[in-house]
Amino acid sequence: MKIFSELYRAIKVLPTKYPAVISGYIIYLYLFIVMIRFFVVAQHSEVTFYDVLEMFDALPFMWFLAITLVKVIHYRTILHESETQRMKKEKELQIKETQIGTMREVVLGLQHQINNPLAIIMLTIGKFRRTVTLQKDGIEHLNSIEKESKRISQAVKDFSEAQNYEVEQIGKNIGTMAVTVKPV
Repeated sequence: MKIFSELYRAIKVLPTKYPAVISGYIIYLYLFIVMIRFFVVAQHSEVTFYDVLEMFDALPFMWFLAITLVKVIHYRTILHESETQRMKKEKELQIKETQIGTMREVVLGLQHQINNPLAIIMLTIGKFRRTVTLQKDGIEHLNSIEKESKRISQAVKDFSEAQNYEVEQIGKNIGTMAVTVKPV
């Protein structure tokens, strides 16, 4: 009983896997039966052109249907592959959008974490500048600290306002990210 059920499953799947082969077998089986009928008729009586035409009239249409079936299967396969490719690209795009959104959130958090200490540094520099007016060396150091603090602040601002984020997938879990910052 198990053998019959396995045979039934194999026969059931065969037309969906190999429809062109099945149609070819059907056509050549039909051709074989028609040729046997032709020889039997030719043996017992005289065969006319009309008899030959009547016996073989379905064969060209069957071949045409088989060719059409193969073309339909070919176009269906192409359509399936293109749809699979489109869905794959759409999934990659969604992953990249999620990665970019996450990166933007990280940048905003990082900007907040950096700008808070920088604001304190800038306030402290202003306070020291008012108290250290006579020491030229101290003022130069304060100017240098203020200049570098402003550079850090501007770099963080530029990074958070970047217009183009490109995420490239290298492997399943490994990726690189290139950030294009607006020119200053």
